[in-house]
Amino acid sequence: MTSNYIYLSILVATVATYSCRAFGVFSSRNLSTESPIFHWIKCVSIGIISAVITKIILFPSVGLLIESSLASRVISTLVALGVYFLFKKNVILSIFVSTMTFLLINFYI
Repeated sequence: MTSNYIYLSILVATVATYSCRAFGVFSSRNLSTESPIFHWIKCVSIGIISAVITKIILFPSVGLLIESSLASRVISTLVALGVYFLFKKNVILSIFVSTMTFLLINFYI
């Protein structure tokens, strides 16, 4: 493929991306984020994210998780939730503590 086609592809992709974003910005001026449709979208997206995370924890397919025990994955998840709620919803601390818990369980127990 010549460099002209590559530059043309990048230009077309850029125009398509930013035109869709501009349309979204202009069309969202009259939308209320407190409407029932937005609450429904939020619930569906949270449900999908929860299902994906649960699948990754309970039924991993590749990587370090498949080599670890189910108990270590579940304990680390419970530790993450506990730290998250005990320390005023501190995401960074809960990720760090649960990662260290996971590593300690898998490599030293």
